[in-house]
Amino acid sequence: MREGKLRHDVERAAKAEALLRDPTLVEAFDNLEANFIEAWRNTSVADTDNRERIYHLLSALQALKGQLHTVIEGGKVAQANLDNAKT
Repeated sequence: MREGKLRHDVERAAKAEALLRDPTLVEAFDNLEANFIEAWRNTSVADTDNRERIYHLLSALQALKGQLHTVIEGGKVAQANLDNAKT
């Protein structure tokens, strides 16, 4: 059962890595980040509501990227555990 979970984690990591290498997704992330930063720069200091909304959008985008990286790191650990179990 444990080996099955480790293999599942390795497969998830491979899918997450593929997503982060996909040119369309990379472009989408880059464009969204640039658009959010530009929108933030163009708000007035007094426009707190919009500045906070944009901040939350940017934070959510970064959290999504972070989650994909977490899955990748988990897959690396799972692969190392599988490799150690074989030896």
